[in-house]
Amino acid sequence: MVLVRPGLIASKAPVMKKRLAVLLAFAALVPIVGAFAGVRRGTGQFDGLVADAAQSTPPAATILRVPGTIDKYEVSTRVLWLSTSNGKVQFPLAAATRILRAGQRIEVSELAKLSGYRAAVRYSESAGHKIVESVHVFGRDQVIAR
Repeated sequence: MVLVRPGLIASKAPVMKKRLAVLLAFAALVPIVGAFAGVRRGTGQFDGLVADAAQSTPPAATILRVPGTIDKYEVSTRVLWLSTSNGKVQFPLAAATRILRAGQRIEVSELAKLSGYRAAVRYSESAGHKIVESVHVFGRDQVIAR
């Protein structure tokens, strides 16, 4: 049989209330800390809870590579026609497009003389428009390695 003093239970009650208060305060802070875990340092922007400008922009463009044979090049419109296994595809060339033949840079106007040569066009597509990065011209019968 355990003897308990009458004042012992009364003296532990304030300690239990403090522990309960601390526990409830900690339980209330956990969701708040979790909400701020997604905040980017120094910007004050939320990473996952609020949509930011980075999420509303489209993803970076993927560079595509199309091998084929040069069908023709129209100098006036700067359009390259390439015959591929899926048919003829046209590529508008910008002034900054790199044109390479056997690893050496050539002028875009020389493409008009290279009809029938094998070529690979590297481009990206944005909103339905092809943006040509480079054109690599190979020999007439040269197989293009992937």
